Amino acid sequence: MFQLFDMIMTSPIGVYLANAAANVIYAALMVSDCDECGFNDLGKLLFGGLILALLVGIAVSLLYRRRQEKDSAPEQFVSIRSTKPQD
Repeated sequence: MFQLFDMIMTSPIGVYLANAAANVIYAALMVSDCDECGFNDLGKLLFGGLILALLVGIAVSLLYRRRQEKDSAPEQFVSIRSTKPQD
C-alpha cells in the first residue's frame, strides 16, 4: 500500500495534485486571515463544534437503540422443537 502511495506521489500527476492542494490551502489561509479573529475565537468554535458533535452522536445512538428495542420484541412462547437439523 505504501509503495502504491509512493508511486502516485512521485509521478507527475501526484506532484501536480500535491502542489494544487498546497495552493488551495495557502489561498484559504490568505482569504480567512483577519485581524479580529483571535485564538480565543477559534478555540470557542472548536470547543462548540466538539460539543455539537458529541450531542449529535449521543442523540443518534439513543434513537438507534430505541429503534432496535422496538424491532426486537421478545418472543411470547417457548418452543419445544429442536433447532438442530436431523441427520
